[in-house]
Order: sequence, then structure tokens, then C-alpha cells
Amino acid sequence: METERKFDEKTLKRADFCMNKCTACKVGRDKGKGFFNWLVRMESRLKLCPWCRAYERVYGVPAYEKPPEA
Repeated sequence: METERKFDEKTLKRADFCMNKCTACKVGRDKGKGFFNWLVRMESRLKLCPWCRAYERVYGVPAYEKPPEA
């Protein structure tokens, strides 16, 4: 997979955590509205969370959006 060659292992692990294990990000992405979506949108503006930043780098979309289908 092309994305695995571009990023180091730490970045890929962080992006995976954001996508599959982070409760706030998962619920915010799945519902697309509500408190968790708002929370993740605010985080994407502030750029505080290293896991959300890794998700955005790897998948090319903010953490509150679903990744594009490959």
C-alpha cells in the first residue's frame, strides 16, 4: 500500500488509533453530528491531538470525516 511507504510506523499507529479506537473520533465520524463531532471539529482547528493530526496526514481528511475508500 502506498500510504505505508510514505509514513513512519509511529504515524501509522497513531492514525490507526484515531480511526479504530478513539471513542470521540469514532462516534463523531459515524454520527456526523452531536457533541463528539463538534469536539473533533474543534480539535481539528486547534491541532492539539497527535492522533488526529496523524489521521489527517495519512488519510488526507480531517478526523471528523470518514477516510476515502481505497
